[in-house]
Amino acid sequence: MASPIDVQNYRGAAKSAAYSLGNRLLDALPAADAADLAGDVAIVTLRAKQSTQSAGERIVYIDFPIDAVLSVVATLKSGETVEVGTVGSESFVELEATLDSVVASRTSFCQVEGRVGRMLFERFERRMTTSTTFARSMRRNVCAALYSSQQFTVCNLKHSVFRRCARWLAMTADRVDRPQFSLSRDFLAIMLGAKAAVVVDATDRLEHAGAITCHGSDVRILDPGRLHDAACECYEASKAAFAASLLI
Repeated sequence: MASPIDVQNYRGAAKSAAYSLGNRLLDALPAADAADLAGDVAIVTLRAKQSTQSAGERIVYIDFPIDAVLSVVATLKSGETVEVGTVGSESFVELEATLDSVVASRTSFCQVEGRVGRMLFERFERRMTTSTTFARSMRRNVCAALYSSQQFTVCNLKHSVFRRCARWLAMTADRVDRPQFSLSRDFLAIMLGAKAAVVVDATDRLEHAGAITCHGSDVRILDPGRLHDAACECYEASKAAFAASLLI
């Protein structure tokens, strides 16, 4: 899925668009660790469905979403893909880099277009070995991601598509930090692992409740409170886990 990575283009981006703020994990770093982020992290804009990493390939960079949302998927022998993780401004991709892995275990791509802070893998490795605080922050975040992954396993087994859909939309709005974003219902069905007709019914119910509107691929959150009420408990559980991981 992924096209060859243009490292030279990355280096050019690093010179013209240095990171300042936007990813909550990076922004929570102590001043000493955050001081030179601009020299290591470039702002890169991703388009929807743009591939960022392919399973089995060497990791070249680490992406810290700002207002983009990335999807991590597993691919079956049949070629079918299933989402196993969604990453926004609360975390980063590739998590396995914290465990000394140099090869991506899963494929990732941009789910909702926007910006990421991109750090070359060798610079990430250097920070992991030279800064105890940076390494601790990254590993605590991985623990939160693992907790969320386990929570969503339970969610997929026990909660209705309607509640999972509300949870997913609420989390996406938090990640992009705006009430409107582009996402087709067909794509949402793939992310939820549900039939398109069931997802259409779920979004229709949320519209009738006054929580959202859907026009084509445009989703707008009208009433966050109603959307949160419709979401399953996993929304607050995951949110709390990532918030706690930022307390260094």
